[in-house]
Amino acid sequence: MIRLWSFQPLSRLAELRESGELVGSWEHVPRSRGDAFRKAYAAMVAAMERAGVLTNGRPPVWAWGGRCGVTVLDAHMLVGEPLWDGYATVEFTAPGELALATDYGAWNDYLFALLDGVEPVPPGWDVPTPVADELVQVCLPGLRAEWVREVRPLPRSPHDVTDWSASA
Repeated sequence: MIRLWSFQPLSRLAELRESGELVGSWEHVPRSRGDAFRKAYAAMVAAMERAGVLTNGRPPVWAWGGRCGVTVLDAHMLVGEPLWDGYATVEFTAPGELALATDYGAWNDYLFALLDGVEPVPPGWDVPTPVADELVQVCLPGLRAEWVREVRPLPRSPHDVTDWSASA
């Protein structure tokens, strides 16, 4: 089992409570020029499948791992302004065999190439990254309610943030 964190909209947490599992959905993938996000997410699904993490064709549930934990600044950098619409940090433990840890920077390079209309080089994030001290991107086929250790609501406004480096 590995300790992970995910930033989720409060509405998705209601789904997790009701159904007992949160899975990715293509309807939640942001729209973008040239369908770049959808293509990048599909490439991540293919990487997960190659690594033996079955997704049933659904996009991943994104999470973060590493001994350093996550901060309010991490949440804002990853979610952006929608964070103020109501999000929470979900801390959970998941079976390691269901988690594909990848290089977030390399994934972003791939995504930005797609957004720029450039044919990206084969993804460098397609090699598993160890979950160690530094924060690392982790993709899962789903998040089960029984894995959840804690849910912490995030600030609803930048004015509510007293310490951006505080644990999220």
